[in-house]
Amino acid sequence: MPALIEPKAEPEEQPQPRAVDGATLPLKKKRVKKHEHLRAEWVSWWPVAAGFLLGLFSPQLSSLAASYGPWGMRIVFPLVLLSGLHETGFSDELTRTLPQIMLFLQFPLEGLLTMLTLNRSGKLSGALGQLVFLHGVCVLVLWMVAGGTK
Repeated sequence: MPALIEPKAEPEEQPQPRAVDGATLPLKKKRVKKHEHLRAEWVSWWPVAAGFLLGLFSPQLSSLAASYGPWGMRIVFPLVLLSGLHETGFSDELTRTLPQIMLFLQFPLEGLLTMLTLNRSGKLSGALGQLVFLHGVCVLVLWMVAGGTK
């Protein structure tokens, strides 16, 4: 039997030290200036600011919506009308006072809801769709209550 001769292993090449170039270094993170970060935080609050602005004009908007009959108020100010319903079980004094408070708070609360939805999903269409859905549910409840009182 012929003896098997193992081939000689070639000596392993030692890795040559390489010069460090820009491609092998980790990328530097872009430093965001403090005022730019604060500006980005404040920009996300624009729906709440718009809600406060609309809240200041809500008595005028209420009189304009009331000129379109009861459905104008039901569509634009459903939370105001829901807060004044006696069917909710609130006292008479609260059902007189709460709609006046809600008249000024409805738009800022909707702005806050819009801001939270935008921070979560990032799409304005989704946030506006959620507001339309909220108004639709409130209008449906008001319609059912109005139909039940006849």
